[in-house]
Amino acid sequence: MSSDSIIYCLERVSDYRDFERLCSAFLAGTGYPSIDPLGGTGDEGRDAIIRSDDTGRKIGFAYTVRSDWRLKLASDCKRVHDKGHDPDVFVFVCTEALSASEKDFAHRFVAEQYGWTLDLFDLERLRVQLVGPQRHLIAQHPSIFTPPFFPQRGGQSIAESRDTLLIDHVASDHALATWLARRLSLAGFRAWCHGTAPLAGENPDETVRKLLEVRAIHYLPVVSTVSLSDSVFLERCTIATAKDDFVLPCGSVNTPDARMSSRLSKLAPADFRDSWNVGLNQVLARLGALGIKPTLDSDRGRQIALRDYVPTRVTVAKPEPVFANVFPLQLPKTMLVFDLQRSLTDIETLELRKRWAFCELSASCLVSFTPPPEQAIPTVKVERPPEFLWSAISERDGKRTLDLAKELAWRSLQVVCAQKGLLFCNDRKVFYFPKRESGEWNQAIKHVDGRSTTVHLTGERTKSWGERASPFLYQLAPRFRPQHDVDGTWNVVVNIYIQVTTPEGAMFEGKEIGRRRKLVSKSWWNKEWLARLLGVVQALQTSEGRIEIGEGARAVVMQTKPLSWECPVGLDVMVLSGMPDIGQEIAQYRNRDDEDEDDEASSDIEGASGS
Repeated sequence: MSSDSIIYCLERVSDYRDFERLCSAFLAGTGYPSIDPLGGTGDEGRDAIIRSDDTGRKIGFAYTVRSDWRLKLASDCKRVHDKGHDPDVFVFVCTEALSASEKDFAHRFVAEQYGWTLDLFDLERLRVQLVGPQRHLIAQHPSIFTPPFFPQRGGQSIAESRDTLLIDHVASDHALATWLARRLSLAGFRAWCHGTAPLAGENPDETVRKLLEVRAIHYLPVVSTVSLSDSVFLERCTIATAKDDFVLPCGSVNTPDARMSSRLSKLAPADFRDSWNVGLNQVLARLGALGIKPTLDSDRGRQIALRDYVPTRVTVAKPEPVFANVFPLQLPKTMLVFDLQRSLTDIETLELRKRWAFCELSASCLVSFTPPPEQAIPTVKVERPPEFLWSAISERDGKRTLDLAKELAWRSLQVVCAQKGLLFCNDRKVFYFPKRESGEWNQAIKHVDGRSTTVHLTGERTKSWGERASPFLYQLAPRFRPQHDVDGTWNVVVNIYIQVTTPEGAMFEGKEIGRRRKLVSKSWWNKEWLARLLGVVQALQTSEGRIEIGEGARAVVMQTKPLSWECPVGLDVMVLSGMPDIGQEIAQYRNRDDEDEDDEASSDIEGASGS
């Protein structure tokens, strides 16, 4: 773990939306005061812009938390150039600690490729500013600079940042105080209210005093008959009035009062006695006279003000299709039994499984849904192989018939894989799609919405850059899990395993497997997994919409159209788009050495939208 708390938190950003806000606020204080954040979708490679600064320059900004910062830099530059923006200066912020040679590369790349000036902010350059002139930003972004590295009181970071209107009150004045806090939030101010703050486990008096010391830009005590009887509240007011132009009493009683300190009694309060709106306007006027300006945009202020009442709605009353990685399955009603003259050798068994699906009841007895290939096994000669209605009995020769049916269904699909040209990896025990002689396995598919498209089932990737660049291959491999539902129907769950090898075909070992598989799938979300799932099953189909093994009543049949449902509500894409590039950024955020060695990159399509 990093010994520097700022670096530790920046290396583990999980709220990309707040990271964008941090970067824009950071850059506004680092020579780019007229920065205009863009955000959302359709930003065309730019997280913020300056259309023309004091010198007439056009400036573009891009931020990333991805470890492959070079790829992101190249991608954003190309996208900005292709869209015709061509800034004079391109500002790039990343959370990687870059060496001198890496910085030289980045500046040279942008200058030679596009003729722009690059202003590069890496992890260390961010840290230097955040411990110095921009340390106030730490408190304003608690989702990044989190406890225990940056302690909080009353839900607020106690890193120094005088940016908050602190509303203090006693319990009986809760209604007025919370109303005032939300109205100030709507106006764009950062407001903290004693009555709505998360104070469980804290000493409220100590919390208010600490926030007065490090966070309050102005103190708004609610002065009432009850609060004037509270000595602790009055003591806080007395402490606050020691600072000039720092306290604005919010009065709901006639003042002055003998219980007030001399300093507090001399201050004219904002009058909330007859109308709360009148008092609010007086508060806003006083803040304006002191030059205390709103720091939040109107949308964000509204979200903060309404958060306690109305959670963010991400659904719409519009039906939406939902697809699962589950496919209908039909099985024969009977199983055939084959008695052997001798047991099969290991080599015979291995070769036979590529051509015929069977289970071993014993060393000299096999069971299957379909007859074996001609002269494939040394059977005891009988006029007709015996068979039995497997669903009518629970066991056969000590083995559950339900388990036999599942194994036979699974082995039948394995036979299809072998017949379709997939290769078997004995190390991972999977059949995988190999690279074709004509190139990568690019599979034509019919998508769930009826359109025709293609998807890669094999490919090549590169880990690292420059002298450390390590190319490798990947191949997709289906994993089948037949299952019997409580309603008596059968289906197959299909997961996708990603096999990675060297360009020569050698397997990787240990954690290197997981690292490279993550590089392949880091940008794959539900829609990408769904397309690859369809590609895998449709590559195996023996006829349109079917994978069939056997003939007639003895056939095992899997449909290649996944199970789907019509969900009565859908996702509000516009709301979700408020987290710009969140999917790509967080998915590609970090490939850490401490991740699990064998994390399964499976196609968890269940619940995925078909959009």
